[in-house]
Amino acid sequence: MVYELFLRLLPVRRIQASCCILALVALTAADPALHASKLPQAKKLTAGDIDDIVKRLRTAVQDYVFPETAAKLARELEAHQETYRTLTDPSNLAQRLTADMRAVGLDQHLAVTFGEELGVRKNPTAAENQHAHDFDRANAYGLRSARRLPGNIGYIDLAYFSPDPDAGAAIAAAMQVVNGTDALIIDLRRNGGGSGDTERTLASYFLTDVLELSSIVENVDGKPRQRQHWTVAYLQGPRYVGKPVYILASRHTHSAAEALSYDLQNLHVATIIGEHTSGDATSSTGEVDLGHGFSAFIPNGQMVSPVTHSNYFRVGVQPDTPIPPEKALSMAYDLALKTAEMSVASEELAKEKSEAAKNPEAALLEEINGFSQNR
Repeated sequence: MVYELFLRLLPVRRIQASCCILALVALTAADPALHASKLPQAKKLTAGDIDDIVKRLRTAVQDYVFPETAAKLARELEAHQETYRTLTDPSNLAQRLTADMRAVGLDQHLAVTFGEELGVRKNPTAAENQHAHDFDRANAYGLRSARRLPGNIGYIDLAYFSPDPDAGAAIAAAMQVVNGTDALIIDLRRNGGGSGDTERTLASYFLTDVLELSSIVENVDGKPRQRQHWTVAYLQGPRYVGKPVYILASRHTHSAAEALSYDLQNLHVATIIGEHTSGDATSSTGEVDLGHGFSAFIPNGQMVSPVTHSNYFRVGVQPDTPIPPEKALSMAYDLALKTAEMSVASEELAKEKSEAAKNPEAALLEEINGFSQNR
């Protein structure tokens, strides 16, 4: 549950806050006693405690990126004040506050959490940072798979965009594995988001020039500010350009994964296959401390594409080829086999591609099992 929260909220936090949360995930999962010592005790809240938490939250929502929605959020919280006072269990209160805000704002980034104080704390210890790094490394920095499929089609399955400093090297290694393929499938159907820096690094592999990607327009102290995002000039691995790229998406594709899909689609670099994404196009400069062990995530910014001058808020990134997500890989693989040009003249590779094209699903199954169904 905590790890899921990390994936959902990480995309729009500052990196130092993200690493803190990852440290919390690793530490508490490994040692329940440490969990108890690091987190506030779940004691019953008093009516005064609840009033104080809700008051701070009502102040915080005033900074929400859309002013009209901000006013509705404040009214919603005020309307349920008496109900909140009955929720003396901290977890129940956090869940109810989150649900009420999301019902009005229709924004999955709106959240109240209890016990995730490391999400607000700016100075994790060296041990916490090391444990966070070890935990992320054990999860392959978000990379579930990087492989060559039959017919010389590349496939990368990415669970999240890691904020770890070594994530760039992991991405480079994956891109090295698929560099010689004739087309590439990037599976983001179960990607919870993550670091914007890592997402932009991956995007840069598919572009030769330094280009502006979707930026963040936000309100800071009542004033508008734009944080421009650009592709990376130098990469550790080889670029992947001039070849078909397919991105698999679903409603479980969140935040940074949506940004990658949206930008590469608008730049005509990738074809999106599957269903529309979750629509998490808002962002924030960080969490708000509500006191009593509570914190809130209130987006004060939104993604804006230099191509569309808009974003995918609430509607999600729309697929070029709509199809149930469970069928997206098979379709993308079939398309790749049919449309990709062979980069190497080889009778052996041509035969392999021809055999795979006859029955793509069987070829995928053989790749996973290591044996043909006909053996």
